[in-house]
Amino acid sequence: MKKLPLLMTGLLTLVTVGLVGTHSATTAHASSSKLNDYISSQDIKPASITKSIWSGFPKNKYRNGYGKPEGVVVHETANPSSTIYNEIAYMKKNYNNAFVHSFVDASRIINIANTNYLALGVGYPGNARFVQFEQIEVHSKSAFAHEIANAAWYTAYLLHEYNLKPNDAAYDGKGTVWSHNAVSKTLGGSSHTDPVGYYSSNGKKYFGQAYTMAQFYTLVKAYYNSGTSSSSSSAA
Repeated sequence: MKKLPLLMTGLLTLVTVGLVGTHSATTAHASSSKLNDYISSQDIKPASITKSIWSGFPKNKYRNGYGKPEGVVVHETANPSSTIYNEIAYMKKNYNNAFVHSFVDASRIINIANTNYLALGVGYPGNARFVQFEQIEVHSKSAFAHEIANAAWYTAYLLHEYNLKPNDAAYDGKGTVWSHNAVSKTLGGSSHTDPVGYYSSNGKKYFGQAYTMAQFYTLVKAYYNSGTSSSSSSAA
């Protein structure tokens, strides 16, 4: 298990909150975001990672080789009525069309495909470069805050896992933290814009302020700078 020291950076106040499942977690405060403030004030702790790797997914190397992704792509399912388990089941049945490495909702982070191999979620050329995960649509203030905390923490975890530094790809298309929207605009291979619309609408609905990828990136940096462990729990 690796652990990094607590850091203080700019507008971020990072507070260690102890163990969650089998890993340590943090809360993060970013004064520019009501949602990030809420995550901090409510002392929301990210979920543990559950590894439930399915052997049926193809095992193709990234363009730089096995275990060498260049960043993380954040997705959103655009299905308001699905559950995390429904999405996973659907993806296993349709993996020849598309699949991602993991799924995130308000209470779970479930890793279903080996992140050392590429996934098929954003088309060419992004598939050969990035770890990818989906967020399930949730429908309450608390659930959205918990999901965002899980997604940001998991992004930071993956950056640590593959020795990548945070860099918001929205600005130059050369970073390590990507939305599907940024991939579509910068690299092509897809026309999807997620999770931009989902973040914006849920932010307005539950916090009176559109949530943005820039605010999400701020939260990712907070978790990254505070340190994270490499442990996880296996599915039964």
